[in-house]
Amino acid sequence: MLITCKGVQKNNRHEKCPFLHDGDWGDSQLVDHQNYHRSQETQNYSWLGFETSQPIGKFSGRDGKNS
Repeated sequence: MLITCKGVQKNNRHEKCPFLHDGDWGDSQLVDHQNYHRSQETQNYSWLGFETSQPIGKFSGRDGKNS
């Protein structure tokens, strides 16, 4: 699963974060990245969390075709 960081809201502006992780929830890299952003939080700095992307080529099953 591809997990990306949504970035931060800093001084009322969105700033992107280049963090990208190919793994699972709970991996130590995700925990460390989350802890980094949480340690930076102040009144003018807010972490926006993680999001996942659906893998390319994975079918939803809603194309109407018979298998």
